[in-house]
Parts: sequence; structure tokens; C-alpha cells
Amino acid sequence: MANILGIGNVVLDTLLTTSHYPQEDEELRALTRHYQVGGNACNSLYVLSQLGHRCSLAASIGGDQAAKQLIKGLEERHIQTDHLQRFIQGQSPTSYVFVNQANGSRTITHYRNLPELSFDFFAKIEIEHYDWLHFEGRNVENLKGMLNIAKTFLTHQPISLEVEKPRDGLEDLLPQANVIFFSHHYARAKGYQNGQDLLEAMKRLAPHSQLVCTWGSEGAWFCAPNQAVDHLPSHTLPQAVDTLGAGDTFNAAVIDAFIRGLDLQQAVAEGHRLAARKCRQAGLDDLLSALQERQPLANIKQVTNAKTLVVPCDEWPHSVVLIKHDDTIKAYQNNCPHQDVPLNEVYKIDVNPFDKTLKCSVHDAFFNIEDGVCVAGPCLNEELTPVDIDVDEEGNLYLAK
Repeated sequence: MANILGIGNVVLDTLLTTSHYPQEDEELRALTRHYQVGGNACNSLYVLSQLGHRCSLAASIGGDQAAKQLIKGLEERHIQTDHLQRFIQGQSPTSYVFVNQANGSRTITHYRNLPELSFDFFAKIEIEHYDWLHFEGRNVENLKGMLNIAKTFLTHQPISLEVEKPRDGLEDLLPQANVIFFSHHYARAKGYQNGQDLLEAMKRLAPHSQLVCTWGSEGAWFCAPNQAVDHLPSHTLPQAVDTLGAGDTFNAAVIDAFIRGLDLQQAVAEGHRLAARKCRQAGLDDLLSALQERQPLANIKQVTNAKTLVVPCDEWPHSVVLIKHDDTIKAYQNNCPHQDVPLNEVYKIDVNPFDKTLKCSVHDAFFNIEDGVCVAGPCLNEELTPVDIDVDEEGNLYLAK
């Protein structure tokens, strides 16, 4: 377990789940409303607390009702609140977040009327008692002094910096951080079309730092000092439920991996794994429980395009049929829509590698491997029920959550 201090913003989020993203001048009824603690550093600390670390937050809050909700929420997330700077005047930051149920995207409207964490307040924190400091790349005027203090008083503790948006003077501070996380929003705002080009430029500004740039479904680019920029694809998601906090989750998983002694590539892989898990659920609660409980259906090495692999599945009323199609793994419930019987009820499921079909053993219904549609037989144009799966870095296949 490590002692981690996060320095950044704390926000009271109001999450409104909607059936679609509202159009301008549209009146739309929200499906659900939910309040929670938000802010990049807070989200990362919450994930790190679930990973077993002791986490504290340095941020500013107001003296309003929202501040009471924020403190209560932080305590429920096991985030220490000893380093919150309270301002009587002003209002605690709030955000309204539209979560699109159709694709899991989130759109945020933020309101802030409160001073940022001051340099003088931060200077009184005994930062040498922490094993890792993680800064949000904001509040640049005070951040410069905070990083200078950290570099002066820390002997071996790493410093990470999240760069989400362009801010005047922020690039001058990059060499102060050991690990820097760049978002694709920052990269695009700076005119870069991919993480490769961004990191090539950032290497010149921070040659001794470990650099990471996340790019949503396109994965992440990364490079260590004196190393070439490399890339790892993200996990394939059949359907995202909620992407809010995915980047913060990625950052937390990378920090945890470094604390456990993993190298940069392994840390990025851990980030992808946990961020994908987060996108498959609403919110950040109990993020690790499903990962710990899940059992693999099979390993990717067991699946070919020449024959099906039928595996038991306790979470479905039927077993699951796995088969390779081009470079992807297709999974279907082992249930023929003709008479609701297993495809291998009589004998094994025949596969035609030329037509790329598989055949039910009962009444000879033929189904496309690619999409499960019946192309010949008694249930023409009906479909096998697809099963969403994902794969981890060891090639284990799991039911997607």
C-alpha cells in the first residue's frame, strides 16, 4: 500500500442519464438523476483507494451545502480530507453531466466560482510523508510553486501530472513531472492528429519524463526517456455503458502499476484493462469486484476458424459457442432459434470454412459466422443471440460486463 496525495479539483456532479444526447432547444426527460463526487484527481484517488492505497486530496471547497456533500462523498470513498482548503465566499464547483444511454458518451457543463488551491496552503502540507504525488494540470499560477516545492523536498517519490487541456504556461512545467498523462483533447487542441506526433513533440520538452497519451478507442501512445514512442490498442468494447471517469481510471491503474514495479508498457496495459472495465459499468463503485470474480470462458489460443468451441456459462441459460472469424472472436448463445435447442444437440456443430457458416445439428439451419443470421434452413433470417466478450492481455476470453 502506498500513501498518495492528489492535488486538483473536487466537483459535485449531477449525472442525468438520457435516452440520447439532447438537441438544441429540445425538452428531454432524464431517465435517472444521480449525485456524486467528481473531478479528475478525485476519481483517480477513488480508484487508487479501491486498489488498496491510502489516498488524500488537496483541493479547495466552499462553505455551501455542496461542500458538505463533497466532504461526505470523499469520506465514503475513503479519501482523506485533511488538506481541503475552505473558502467562505464562493460556491463549490459543480457539473451537470449528460450520460447518453445509447452509447455511454458523456457531455459536461461545468460551473466554478471559487478560488483554486493556494500555494501558501499547499506549502504547509508535509508532502514528504507521501509516496506519490499526482497533480492535475490546472491552476498554473500556483502549480509552478507547488511543483518546485515537491522537487525540492521529495527525495525519491514520483510526481505525476495530468494534462487534460491547454493552459498558458503549462508546458514550461512538464520537466518537473516523472510521469505525464496527456489527453487526446489536449493533443487535438494543439493541432496533433494522433498520440505519436504529440509525444514526439513532448519528448523535446520533457526528455526525462515517462509520457502517455490516451486516445479513446484508438488506445494509447507512450514512451520512456531515450526510447521510441510505442502504441498499445485499447480493449474492444461491444457497447460502452458509461465513459465518465475512464481516463481517470486509466491514470490510476498506471500509477498503481508503477508502484507495483511494472514497466511503462505493462502499466499502460493495466490502464487499458481497468478503463475498459469502467466503461462497462455506471460509475466507479465496486470497480474491482467483477474483475476478481470473473472466470474466463476460454483462451483465445483454443479458438479457431475451423471448428466451434462450446463452453459452459453460468450467467446464461445456455452454453456459449466460440469461433474465430477473420481476426475476431465471435460468440453466440448455444441455442437455435428454430426450436430452442442447442446447436450441438445431436452431434457437433459443422463449420463450412468456405461459406463461413455453421450448421445446427438438429434441422440443418445454416448461420453466418460473422453476424449469426440464418441464411438457409427452417429459421431463415432469424438470428443466433450474440454474446459480448472481451479479452485480457493473456488472451483469456470473458463475458463483457
